[in-house]
Amino acid sequence: MKQLIITGDDFGYSRTMNEGIIYAYREGFLTSASLMPCGFAFEHAVEMAQRTPGLSVGVHLSLLQARAVLPHAEIPSLTDADGNLRNNPFLFGLKLFLVPGLRRQVECELRAQMAKFLATGLRPSHINTHMHLHAHPVVFSIVAQLGREHGIRFLRVPREDLYSHLLIDRRFLVSKLARGLFFWALSIGLRAKIERAGFRHPEAIYGLLQSGHMDEIYLTRVLRQLEEGVTEIYFHPGSDEDPVLRRWQPDYNHASETAALLSPRLMELFRQLGIRLTRFEDVIQAEGEMPSEKRAPLLTSAFLKQENRRN
Repeated sequence: MKQLIITGDDFGYSRTMNEGIIYAYREGFLTSASLMPCGFAFEHAVEMAQRTPGLSVGVHLSLLQARAVLPHAEIPSLTDADGNLRNNPFLFGLKLFLVPGLRRQVECELRAQMAKFLATGLRPSHINTHMHLHAHPVVFSIVAQLGREHGIRFLRVPREDLYSHLLIDRRFLVSKLARGLFFWALSIGLRAKIERAGFRHPEAIYGLLQSGHMDEIYLTRVLRQLEEGVTEIYFHPGSDEDPVLRRWQPDYNHASETAALLSPRLMELFRQLGIRLTRFEDVIQAEGEMPSEKRAPLLTSAFLKQENRRN
């Protein structure tokens, strides 16, 4: 069985990203979202999620490119004087090994972010991190502990097959090679660590190498080569004119990603290829296991409308 989770990452980052995610759930085929407790529009995202109970919402912890939950005085090595988290993942990764006391500050901040998420009353269906920092061994141990403490079962493995990806799309070749090799090195042994820690993970993910450019053409090619098992494809919908997104994700084509999530042609392709759209909490765990009433196959509203017109 081909089970596919379509996730909107950075939920809570900005208002247009929040609106893009909710619209893609209601009118397209997005099924899940990863909510940033330290996003610039967190409260707006929470309000929208609470009005959209069918949307699967996980926690998207961040140590970069956002505003920390704790004040600067409590985590001085993580933020500037205004409370903004740093913007360089490479330098931050080195600091985690070299700066005394930084691990304690990281744990305090991530625990504060988790508490802020839980205070909303939303139940996290999965856990991951902004820019996949949980692949770092120092951060992984903290994220895994938080996930176990709160009964979260899914944690993403940030690794995408570079060779297969380049057969689909060779744009931005140099940056993809660098990014692919970097995360390949970081994720050596990570899958086994995630499983030993008691988490499940999608067998494959897409979005790591094509982040910000997940358009309809690319997604069509991905769907045609999708293998059996659980796959997660994640997006960053929103507006290209959003000042927050233009500052922090200037190279992303958010409008194109939004359009892909609403494509009627892709909705039809799911049917043709026998792909089951699902959420983390609805994943069928064993071959032949039938979903219960509470875990019925999930289709977005737009997909259901299309089915009703056919019938």
